[in-house]
Amino acid sequence: MLDIRNVAIAAWILAWTGSISAYLLSAASGYVDWCVPHLTGCDSISASGRHGWGFFVFKATMLPAAGFTFIYWVLCRRWLALINAPARLDTAIFWLGMIGTAFLVLYVTFLGSDGDAYRTMRRYGTVVYFGFTYLAQLLLAKRLIDSGVDSILVKWKFGLAIFMLVTGLVFATAANFFEDDDFLQNISEWNCATALSAFPLVTWLLWRQTGFRLSYTLEKSPGR
Repeated sequence: MLDIRNVAIAAWILAWTGSISAYLLSAASGYVDWCVPHLTGCDSISASGRHGWGFFVFKATMLPAAGFTFIYWVLCRRWLALINAPARLDTAIFWLGMIGTAFLVLYVTFLGSDGDAYRTMRRYGTVVYFGFTYLAQLLLAKRLIDSGVDSILVKWKFGLAIFMLVTGLVFATAANFFEDDDFLQNISEWNCATALSAFPLVTWLLWRQTGFRLSYTLEKSPGR
């Protein structure tokens, strides 16, 4: 029987391997420099998925990842309602996650398109995806704490959130000391994207730990 909980694993794997694979293919074709982008920031994630085979691989992985993430947020809402009585915070988490994912689709769809309008849509896509998804995951962790879920995995969620916040603040501050700060922005982007993609993995582990399952029944046979 298909375990629909695995959409969280699929979203994580596709998001993580998609950006890395696109970078490796673009570097191999000479579109970007060879480096460890998480440490040196030689090129951005966008640059890795803009040309050649990297372009096709990025879209072929990130768009399905977004599709799985939509389902992930639906499952999160149902899971939270089972852990404790449904709360208003559940609705906020759900819509923050769904809107963030929708803007990820916007960003990926127009990556590689030329023009100011497309550039603006990609910029908004990136900002809203990172910002809204981060808030949704942070509120999800808070909701679990408020519901009495005592697990090291919840602390991992907070750890990822703190890592992203500290990374953003450190590199934003460091940018004031460099005339050309693009590499700092790239380092921050790669690391934050990697951390953000790992949230569904931790949620999947929590689903297994709490015994969250979905079952299907047929009340009557067709034609009867």
